[in-house]
Amino acid sequence: MKILLDGYFDHNLGDDLMLTLAAEGLKEHELYIPSKKINIDNVEYTEAKSGFDAYLKVIGSGFQIYNTLGIAYRLCEMHRESRYAPIKAVIGSNISPFKNKACEAVIKTHLSLFDFITVRDRFSHDYLERNLRNSKSHVYPDMVFSLPDNMIPEVKCENMLGVAVRNGISPIITARAVDGYIEETGNNVLILCFDTGIENDALAAEEVIKNSKYKNKLEIVLYENIPDMLAEMKRCSVILGARFHSIVLAARMGIPFTPLSRTSKMSQMLTDIGYVSGEPFNLPENISHLAAQHIETFKEYLKGLSR
Repeated sequence: MKILLDGYFDHNLGDDLMLTLAAEGLKEHELYIPSKKINIDNVEYTEAKSGFDAYLKVIGSGFQIYNTLGIAYRLCEMHRESRYAPIKAVIGSNISPFKNKACEAVIKTHLSLFDFITVRDRFSHDYLERNLRNSKSHVYPDMVFSLPDNMIPEVKCENMLGVAVRNGISPIITARAVDGYIEETGNNVLILCFDTGIENDALAAEEVIKNSKYKNKLEIVLYENIPDMLAEMKRCSVILGARFHSIVLAARMGIPFTPLSRTSKMSQMLTDIGYVSGEPFNLPENISHLAAQHIETFKEYLKGLSR
């Protein structure tokens, strides 16, 4: 089957991981991707706008609109996606609170165009059940929880603090946390920039360094490729995470973590995996298996169509 993989293409570790895991799970199919910003084994770049058997959108926070311009963009996106393939699916997403009723109406229309949907938290699934009753929707933990063991680097922990920054989180408060860690342990700190595209976490990282008393103890790590970024995380004995997937990866790789933000998607994810602030946490054994069901359930859906 010819499948077009689509998603968020802007040098974001979490989104690149989701697409990579999807491609690995669907490797028996003929896979294409419409962007040159990511290279995935056995996936070909294409400029084609039609002629595929299935269109698969692999995206996390992909159903958000913030303004009138966003509505116009979304309408164009729906028109473009309608031409790709007769089978349309989206996996790994979540539904965030809407800015207003107009934004919600457009997103509902967009979601209604997909034949198959998986989401990554119960809030989103409940929303779909109430508002799009004809959709074939399923809920599983975030896809990145299914990171296979062979992708986790065998890197020795160096007892460093890893801080996954994001624009919009106070650099002053973050710098205070970093300085407190350094004063208590004397260890160095890695500032992890998961997004090096338009959002550019490097800007937030530079602000943290500017506000820290121990600039020589801080090192900025820019996301360039998946293996290197995961290896940098493994050097750390604890992760402070403003980025959603920094917490998902820390939990999957067994690194203690503390969330630096409480966005709706972060809060829903932490609730769903049973995390309680201030208490010891081990990722439940079934989470990784369940997270793999985004792809496995989609494959079963495709098989059902061909019978």
